[in-house]
Amino acid sequence: MNNMGVVLHVLPGYQLKLSFSNGSEAIVNMKHRLHAVRFGRLASPKLFCAARLEGSEVVWDDGNHCVRASINELLDSMQMD
Repeated sequence: MNNMGVVLHVLPGYQLKLSFSNGSEAIVNMKHRLHAVRFGRLASPKLFCAARLEGSEVVWDDGNHCVRASINELLDSMQMD
């Protein structure tokens, strides 16, 4: 659990599960965003599975590429699905 009380789980199918300290959970489906310039590098399964939390951000970093997104940005993106 990070300092925001969030636990991150990488799920199959380019999904992230965010579990919050209040008991709520959110599943963020990133598959639809892999075609966008912002998240295109996450199409690499190796990079996607490298997701970790750093403060209020999800960070994907495989040593060659780094992509960052705030938890709020990911939660907001769920409303577009």
